[in-house]
Amino acid sequence: MALGIIIRREFFQLAHSVHGLGPLILALAGSGALLVWFLQRAEGTMETLPALWGLSAAIGLPFLAAVAASRGFTQDREGGMLRLMFATPVRSRGWVWGKVWAAWGLCMVYLGGLSVACWVLLRWLLPETAQVPWTWLGFLFAGGALAVQALFWSALGTLVSLFSRSSASTFLLSLLACALVPPAMCRAGMLLTPGAAVQWPWFPFQAMVYDCAGGVLDVRLLVGCLTMTAVFVYAAGLVFDALRLCATER
Repeated sequence: MALGIIIRREFFQLAHSVHGLGPLILALAGSGALLVWFLQRAEGTMETLPALWGLSAAIGLPFLAAVAASRGFTQDREGGMLRLMFATPVRSRGWVWGKVWAAWGLCMVYLGGLSVACWVLLRWLLPETAQVPWTWLGFLFAGGALAVQALFWSALGTLVSLFSRSSASTFLLSLLACALVPPAMCRAGMLLTPGAAVQWPWFPFQAMVYDCAGGVLDVRLLVGCLTMTAVFVYAAGLVFDALRLCATER
């Protein structure tokens, strides 16, 4: 009951803050432009619409999750709400999960908006002679993979928000942790091992969405994302408990 109240409170506050609506619109615009570009490049190929939709959504998802999760505990600290949260009987992981699910919910709104844009593009904007293969199952599998990734990025950004006192520094740290460092490390590994670059030309999370859209489920990455989400939430709970024990917002 308390968790549901916290999730609703956090989601509506996030949706009405500068970390919500503005970044959501920018992410939708950027991913929509990517989808159109992918469709143009895929002309004459056997690429499926769910795969192209999933790739365009997967590229913008970490950026949106980083912005949404950067609000996390930082804004509560800046507004003096963190001390009130310490005084409540709610367990630390209740507050952490509330932040995570709120950021995840905004990411789901992003995926829903991109799905509507894809439907409009397919229904009215593509020429009648255009043949773009697609299946509802492909969209379902790709959306499920993106939902798992959104939970992973949201948990990571929420954990980062516990270590900073300003929204600007939290945003930069979340952006580095979610959107810049993992692809850079992956690209460096591919440069060091050319065979891996041939086998996995995309960042593994993007490749997972692409494979799921084609009906190939990579259980290892899905389980790994869920496991690391649980680890991030557990670590954030420990940090929150440590701050509560010290009765400090630092």
